[in-house]
Amino acid sequence: MLTTWTPAHMPEKEEIKTRLQTARSQLYDFQMKIKEHKIPVIVLFEGWGSSGKGSTIGKVIKNIDPRFFKVATMSAPTAEELRYPFLYRYFKQIPEAGKFTFLDSGWMEEITGDVLRDKLDQKGYASRIESVKRFERQLTDNGYLVVKLFLNISRKEQERRIRHLAGEKDTAWRVGSYDLWQHEHYDRCRDVFSDYLKQTNQPSAPWYIIDAKSRKWRELQIMEILTQGIDIALSNSQMA
Repeated sequence: MLTTWTPAHMPEKEEIKTRLQTARSQLYDFQMKIKEHKIPVIVLFEGWGSSGKGSTIGKVIKNIDPRFFKVATMSAPTAEELRYPFLYRYFKQIPEAGKFTFLDSGWMEEITGDVLRDKLDQKGYASRIESVKRFERQLTDNGYLVVKLFLNISRKEQERRIRHLAGEKDTAWRVGSYDLWQHEHYDRCRDVFSDYLKQTNQPSAPWYIIDAKSRKWRELQIMEILTQGIDIALSNSQMA
């Protein structure tokens, strides 16, 4: 999907500002309706290193009452977690009815990371893809809204951000070894990411590729996708 993706046209600054105000207001209003109709919402943020996943989550949750959401940042699985099926630790992050969970990277990063580190062969990869499709389908069949976002930046933009972050004392810590490795092997990573997105793109839980080159534009795309998804979920709930 990444190899054939064409970014949407970025609006002018004033239009972005106006639309952002509308989307923020909608999300603020929707959170109470989500609670009322008991719709659980899980938002998966995936993307390139330095694409702005964490900072964008911070922007989104400013519009939601802290009682109604949690943010989960997944680290490497522990020895105990490795004893269970690989999706086990993500099941524990499923939100309660009427609440949000925002995942700062999740099962996509774990699977593609294992592929890139040659820890997963084609048979194992195919098995995990099927597990993910069943898992996501179980969620949507049971009334969950699953919003999957991939924040995309070019190799040139990633290099610019890494240099900027690494060059500042207060932000150098944000550049990890995997970010550097990913940038060095950008083309291979893009191919692996693209195949994963294609394999797991389902009508009930589609992937949205976000043009992440601009902070405000990135936030607007995500906010409008999220509010539109909630609006549809609420309409479906009322019809049911």
